[in-house]
Parts: sequence; structure tokens; C-alpha cells
Amino acid sequence: MAQNDTSKWSEYLPLILLGIRSTIKEDLGCTPAQLVYGTNLTLPGQLVPSADSTDVNIADFTNRLTRQMLQLQPTAPRQSPRRDQINKHLQTCKFVFIRVDAIRKGLQPPYEGPFQVIKRSDKHFTVNKNGKRETISIDRIKPAYTDNDFESTSAAAQSNNQTSEFPPPAPSLILPPYQTRSGRQISKPARYVHFED
Repeated sequence: MAQNDTSKWSEYLPLILLGIRSTIKEDLGCTPAQLVYGTNLTLPGQLVPSADSTDVNIADFTNRLTRQMLQLQPTAPRQSPRRDQINKHLQTCKFVFIRVDAIRKGLQPPYEGPFQVIKRSDKHFTVNKNGKRETISIDRIKPAYTDNDFESTSAAAQSNNQTSEFPPPAPSLILPPYQTRSGRQISKPARYVHFED
């Protein structure tokens, strides 16, 4: 087998080893596989059941196979609609972060910014990046939330909700400093005085 083509001897090696392991040794009276595994190896010919050639009519089989193949309908490839997730805050934000698409060094942040938005369109934004106007694809940006955004949101929420969840601490709740057994005085920080022990 491998004598004809010596350049591909490694492809024949598994088959040769299978033959060596499943051949009965005359001096032992058994195969090496029986000694190692306790049972015979299943040979490739034993995996496929042998069919009697008298049972199969070749012409009838080919006719049935041809009819079956003609009845098959090709399945059209399903193309799912591509929906990009575009952040809804991009249409109203004043500042954006820009993703760095270059190969980053270790511990380099994935986004630069924030940069001020000058002009918006459906597919790209024009931003003020270090004093220059640059046009950036919408795929590379995400909104930057500044403190002013949160202050305006919280001010609007407070105007809608005049009552606060936590009432201001009453002056009677301020406790005197706690004294330990050793005589050390411990006082709570001012921001935690309204919490009980």
C-alpha cells in the first residue's frame, strides 16, 4: 500500500496500525487489541451491514432516487433584516465619544472624547475634534452624558416631584458622639448622621 507512494506514508499509517492491532499473533493466540482492551476491535467492514445484492434492483433504485430528487424543492436562503442598534440619545446629545478602530495598546481606552457635535445626519456626525471639524460614521460613536444633562434631568424630576423620599434630618436626630469601652469617642460623619445604628 504505502510502498507505491512514499511521500504520503502518514496517510496510510492508521490503516496499517489497525491491521497490526487486529491480526491474531500465532505465539499468543490472540490479537494485541484483545490484550489491551479485552475485546476485539470493530473493523470498518463490520460497521456497515452487508446488503445482499439479490435484494436490490439497481434500475428500480435509480428510478426511485431520481423521482425523489425531482420532488425536492430548494429552500430559499433566509435573509434576516439587519437592524443596527442606534442609540436614541444620539439625536439629542451635545457630546459624543468616538471609538478607536486602530489596534490599541494595553490599557488604552476603546473610546476617545467627549467631542462636541457640530452637525448631524442619518449616517455621520460632524464633530469638533481638537479644534478640527471631522466627519465620523454613526457606527463609531456613542453619546456622552455630561453633568449638565444629569442636572437638567434631576431638576425636571424635582419640579415634578415636590416631595422628597428622604426628609431632611431633624436636629433632634443628631446624636452625641459614641464612646467606646476604652474611652475613645467616635462620631459619625455628617453625611451619615440621619442613619440609625
